[in-house]
Amino acid sequence: MSCRRCSFARNKRLTTAMRLNNAKRALLVPALALTWAVYAGGYSDTTNVVVALDEAAVIGVDFETENLTDAPKSLTVLQPAEWQSSASITEALEFIPGVDVQTRGAWGIQTDISIRGGSYEQVALRVDGMRWSAPHTGHHLMNIPIDPEDLGHVEVVKSGAGPWAGVGAFSGAINMETNTGSSANRASFTAELGSFDWQRVRAHVDWNTGNVSHGLSISRATTSGHISNADATIQRLMYGWSWSTGAHRFKGLLAGETKAFGAQNFYTSVYPNQYEETGAAVAQITWNTERNNWRFSGGVHGRFHQDRFELYREGTGWYELTDDGFYVALLPIMSSPDTAGLYAPGLSWYAGANQHRSLVSAANGLAQWKSGDWTLSAAADVRTESIESNRLGQPLEGITEDSPYTLGEARQNLDAYASAKWSTDKWLATATAGLNAHSRFGNSFLPAAQVVRKLGTHARLFASAGRSVRHPSFTDLYYNIGGAIGSDSLQSEYANQAEAGFRMVMQPTEASNLIVEATRFYRQGTNLIDWVRYDGSAVFEAANLSEIEFQGGDLTVQYTAATSDAPRVTMARVSATWMDADRASAGFTSNYVLDFVRTKYDAVVRLEGGSPLAFTIRGSMQERNGVAMQWEDAKLLQLWGAEVSFNGNDGARLAWRGSVRLDNAFDVQYADRGSVLQPGRMVRFGLTFEWKE
Repeated sequence: MSCRRCSFARNKRLTTAMRLNNAKRALLVPALALTWAVYAGGYSDTTNVVVALDEAAVIGVDFETENLTDAPKSLTVLQPAEWQSSASITEALEFIPGVDVQTRGAWGIQTDISIRGGSYEQVALRVDGMRWSAPHTGHHLMNIPIDPEDLGHVEVVKSGAGPWAGVGAFSGAINMETNTGSSANRASFTAELGSFDWQRVRAHVDWNTGNVSHGLSISRATTSGHISNADATIQRLMYGWSWSTGAHRFKGLLAGETKAFGAQNFYTSVYPNQYEETGAAVAQITWNTERNNWRFSGGVHGRFHQDRFELYREGTGWYELTDDGFYVALLPIMSSPDTAGLYAPGLSWYAGANQHRSLVSAANGLAQWKSGDWTLSAAADVRTESIESNRLGQPLEGITEDSPYTLGEARQNLDAYASAKWSTDKWLATATAGLNAHSRFGNSFLPAAQVVRKLGTHARLFASAGRSVRHPSFTDLYYNIGGAIGSDSLQSEYANQAEAGFRMVMQPTEASNLIVEATRFYRQGTNLIDWVRYDGSAVFEAANLSEIEFQGGDLTVQYTAATSDAPRVTMARVSATWMDADRASAGFTSNYVLDFVRTKYDAVVRLEGGSPLAFTIRGSMQERNGVAMQWEDAKLLQLWGAEVSFNGNDGARLAWRGSVRLDNAFDVQYADRGSVLQPGRMVRFGLTFEWKE
C-alpha cells in the first residue's frame, strides 16, 4: 500500500449533529453516579474471591511490573471482557480515554491509532516486551497477526512513553501480552455470523509438554462489505510457547496474517475502485531471569510486511497474472504487456500497482540491579529497517528487468538508556538519560524524569516530563505519485512533554476495586511531519510544520469486581478527555497533525452474575478538530453498542459460550478518515465450544 497517498478530493464526514453545551457534559453524570452507587452501596453477598489491584506492565518503569497504584504515568488497563467478542483489538481501544481510533473499512481492516492528539505515526506498539515498528508507514502498525482471544493483557500508556519504549513512543504506547498456553490441555472452536455477510471461524488448542506450554490458533474472516468494493478476507495463524526452567523464563511467538480487501475511496475518491493486499509475519523470542539483586531480560524480533495496492481493482480488462507471479497491464491501447504496469492517457503518473515489502530485525537487552531503596537499570534496543519497493527508496543494484522491486533502502537505529529509581514509603522517583542513534538522522539525547508522591494507602500524585523523537517513514521521504509528494529533506520531529495527575485506588469490598484518575498534559512539538495541501494547490506534500503546542486533560473513573451468585456490575469505566492546539491550519489543509479529537466522552458498563447471561453497554461521543474532515464546530459523533453473552456448562469439561454484539446502534453515517464511509448498524452472533481436561 502506498500509504499517506492522502485524499485528492474533498474529504467529507457524515455525522449526526448535537450542540455542545452544559447539558452535553452532563451526560457523564448518570454513568458516574452508577459507578459511585456500586461503590457506596457495597454487597451483602461478597464472595471470597479477592480482586487484586490491576497489575500493569508499566512501560516506563524500567520494564518492571508494578501495580497500577504506583504507576508514574496515566494509563488504562483493559479488562479481558472488553475484547472478548471483538474482531480486532482496535474495537476495544475505541472506548479508551485519550485514544482516537481512525479506521478505513470495518473490523480493523486498516486502523490508525492516535493518542492525545498525536498522529498515527507517533504511537509505539510493544508485544511481549518487544517493540514492533512499521518503517514503510504507520498505517501498517496495527496489522497485528494475533486474534483478540490470544491476548492476556492490554494497556495504553498516554503521553510520551519515553526512551524506554523506543523511538516510536512519541505521544504514547500500547503494550500487549499474549496469552500463551494454559495449565490444562484444552481446545476451542468459534463460529461467527453477522451483518454484511460477516463470517468468522477460529480454532485454538493449548497443550503442555513438560515445562513447555504451547498455544496454536488459526482463523479466517470474510465479509461482502457494507458498500460496493468493501469486501475483505482476513486470515491469521499464531503459535506461541513459553518455557520455564529454574529462574529462567523463555517465551516465543510465530504469527502471520494476510488481508485482501476492496479499498473503496481509501486514498482518493477520484478513483474509488481501489484494492489492497497486505501480509505480515512475526517471529520473536524473549527471555528473563533474576539472580540475587539482579534482573536480566532480552529478546530478538523479526517482522516482515508486504503490501500491494492497485488504483484499479484487478480485472481482466486491466491486469493479467503471469506464470512467474507478476501482474502486467493488458490494454488494447498498449502495443504489448509491460511489467511496469498501466499506461493510459491522462494517467501517465500511475505505472501499475504499488508494491512494497519491509523487513525489521531487532534485539534488546536489560540489566537491572536493586538494593535497598535504589534500582539501577541499563537497556538497549538495536534494529535494522529495510524496504524494497517500486515507489520508495533509492535505485537498487543488480535488479533484473522483470523484478517488481527496483527501489529500496536500509537504515539502522539504536535506543539506549540508563535510569536510576529511588523508592521509599512516601516517594518514588526515576531519572532517565536516553540516546537515540540513527544511521541517517543522527543522534538525539532523550532525558526523562518521573515522580510519585504517596498519600497514604490509596492516593497518589504523579508527574512526568521527557523528550521524544520520531523519524520520517519511507513513505514520508519518497512517495511521489498522483496527488501526493514526499520529501527526502524532511527532518526528525521532536516533542517536549509533561504530565501531572492524581490517582486514587480503593477496594470497596474484598472482591472489587475503584480507580479515580485525573491528569493534565502538555506537549510541545517541533518539526512535526504532516501531509498538507496549501491553498491553491491540488496535491498534498510532506512537510515539517513549525512548533505546535498541544494541551489537555482527562478524567477516568473505573470500577471492577468479581462475579458472584447475584447480578452485579463487574466493570464500569466512564471518562472524559479534552485537548487543543495553539495553531490552526490557516493557509493549508492539514491531513494529520491538526486533525484530532478535541473532546471525547467514553463509557463501558458490564453486568454479570446470578445467571448465565452477561450484558455490556459501550458508548463514545467525539468532537473532532480539523479541516480535512470537514467538521463544523459544535458537532459530535456518537457511537453506541451493546453485547449479550451467555455461558453453558460453565466449569464442565465441555462448555460453550454464545454472544450477540451490536455496534453503531443508532446507525450513524460517518467517516473516520477521508471520504471512507464507515458501516452503519452491525450485528454479530458468535458461538464458542471449549473442551478441557
